[in-house]
Amino acid sequence: MDMGEEVRTQNPQSVASAQAQVHLYDDAAKVSSASDTVAGQIVVPSAQPKAPEEAGEIRPSVEGYERFATGELAIVCSNYELGKIHSVREFRRGSRQAPKVVLETSTGSVLIKRRAPGKASAAHIAFSHSVQNHLSDRAFPLARLIPTQTGTGALNVGGFIYEVFEYTHGKRYDRAVPPTAEAGRALAYFHRLLSDYAGPGSPVTSSYHAVAAIPEALRALPSRIKATGLEASANSLANLYELAVMRVRESGIAGWPRQVIHADYHPGNVIFTDTGIRAIVDFDSARVGPRALDVANGAMQFSVTRTGLDPMAWPVELDIQRLQAFLGAYDAVEGCILSRAECRALPWLMIEALITEAVIPIAATGRFGQIEGSTFLRMVDRKATWIAESAQELIRL
Repeated sequence: MDMGEEVRTQNPQSVASAQAQVHLYDDAAKVSSASDTVAGQIVVPSAQPKAPEEAGEIRPSVEGYERFATGELAIVCSNYELGKIHSVREFRRGSRQAPKVVLETSTGSVLIKRRAPGKASAAHIAFSHSVQNHLSDRAFPLARLIPTQTGTGALNVGGFIYEVFEYTHGKRYDRAVPPTAEAGRALAYFHRLLSDYAGPGSPVTSSYHAVAAIPEALRALPSRIKATGLEASANSLANLYELAVMRVRESGIAGWPRQVIHADYHPGNVIFTDTGIRAIVDFDSARVGPRALDVANGAMQFSVTRTGLDPMAWPVELDIQRLQAFLGAYDAVEGCILSRAECRALPWLMIEALITEAVIPIAATGRFGQIEGSTFLRMVDRKATWIAESAQELIRL
């Protein structure tokens, strides 16, 4: 992840619109409009204010990031008890279609987010908020969701959904072993505390595992993006993805217990302190599934090394010391020991997660952030191949 000096409360990946464009997840078509309401979760002001585009002058995007219209924040703030506002600054992280600002107020620092259009249904927002409340009630570290004046978790203004969170300051992930272990331990407690969750269910059940459209999108890339060597990398990754799906299925994933998972666990969504973790953030992707989906993605994300903007200069191998620290700390939490079947599946789930994360934005835009798509895919091919060739060694860890 390319992170700044402070890690804050939102996901640095911006692939939501790309998912919609390439239709990789079957559930996406079933998600209803974000303007739906769910009792106790989303408030629609009785005197309906104007939609953002009618609330003032539309401000042009900056580096592709959407911005709040003039007057829009005043409408939102009028529905919250935030005290006196001292300053406002834009927060350009996470989805470019979801504008965010940080307010310094007399009651503390808060972050206001407008969800990207169609990002989630009211039912999924209700699920996400219920999960956060469940964790907060059990003293799990997270950025507190600030309710509206009427006590609901989100605000609907003209069909746009707004959320307000405590703004949590912290340190970025420094790739050291101790914070890596803390991240693994925190994920284990996340899973353990949610093992008895009995709130609203998630309307989304898909994941990065066994998505038929992934290899299809990869094999179609060379006809959409003209770049030297792309066809070989795309075909190799499609074959690796299909092999990984087969290996995970052979491990018996269909019969594993399902529970609430974070589904986007990576360094950008963990806020660190000098001695531990201050908060786990960004529950927008939370859903129900086998916990191994979180463990594999988290272990991979916390053991890859990214240096600079040339992905071909990045180390191919995972950092074994950090990988062991993450998995060992997860396993050490009572009730969270990974089964042999889950361990057998982890390297192959890592491959599925790695490939899925890359192909979604590249299929939609031809790029992965600032990096040209074909170059990034060549790096992913090298890394996924290394994981496949090292699978037996990784399983023994």
